[in-house]
Amino acid sequence: MKQTDIYTEALSCLRLILLADHPEFENWIDWLERDIEDWTQRREVAHHLRAYGGMGSFNDLPSMRGNHDYIFGFLKSVCYAFGHLYGKREGVSPEALMEECVRGMEQEDYYCRKELNQAIAQHLMQGDLQENWDKL
Repeated sequence: MKQTDIYTEALSCLRLILLADHPEFENWIDWLERDIEDWTQRREVAHHLRAYGGMGSFNDLPSMRGNHDYIFGFLKSVCYAFGHLYGKREGVSPEALMEECVRGMEQEDYYCRKELNQAIAQHLMQGDLQENWDKL
């Protein structure tokens, strides 16, 4: 059984939600495409981390529709945590580190939605979040 690259899956889901809900934000859609390319080709996260903070940042995007908004926020948090920890944790594989970040969010009682956090995390790690986010 092939292991899901959770970081690539999370970035892809961020991009697809943004494409579905706000296709007018081509710059952010393209930004995420580059993040995916940077990770899959060079294992680099620096470009993605530059999206956070400051006016007009990734954090300033408008709300997504329905549950997409919550899932988008969950995935942003996971990717941000992973990006900051990647390279700072000697001897930990990127796959194990990303799983740790996802599990950390899964356990959060963020807005009393622990069950939703667990469902998002489970689908993300299984690599089928895209097919299931409208069912959450």
